[in-house]
Amino acid sequence: NPLMDAVREKFQAEIDALKLQLEAAQDRRASKSPSVGTTTPASSRGSLGSAGTDVDVQKMHTRLKERFRMQIALFREGVYLLTGFKIDMIDADSDSPQFRVRSVYGEREGDHLMFRWPKKKQTLEIMGTEMAQLLMSERSPCSVYIRQYNSFPAFLASVTMQLFELQTNI
Repeated sequence: NPLMDAVREKFQAEIDALKLQLEAAQDRRASKSPSVGTTTPASSRGSLGSAGTDVDVQKMHTRLKERFRMQIALFREGVYLLTGFKIDMIDADSDSPQFRVRSVYGEREGDHLMFRWPKKKQTLEIMGTEMAQLLMSERSPCSVYIRQYNSFPAFLASVTMQLFELQTNI
């Protein structure tokens, strides 16, 4: 997905820049610390010589994590506003991460679709939630996009239109 690639590239560039800042701060701290004879790396000095550096590194790490968390939340909100879907990843560390997809037009909080993404495949699998069973029935116009064309974007667009029409009585 080009949008995801662009966002991932932007965040990776920001992370790399922050890592460079962190390394520069560590180098400045290491060069300012008093040493007798030969210099030793910050990691091999005892806690006496690196206490200030450890606090700064921890603070920088905390800031980086918070900034990353804020950027992810902003991205998720943007996806929701643009697509009308809230997407939550479940079991991200497994071989088959799952995604819970909830529409802004869903009638109930429990209305959602679940997708599984086996890492060995380049496609998603729709799981049998109550909403999926309704949308994948032979009578549903949404099901044709998966059954005939194996297109999840077209399927989700059709779901959005169907739920929108139900809510607004077009």
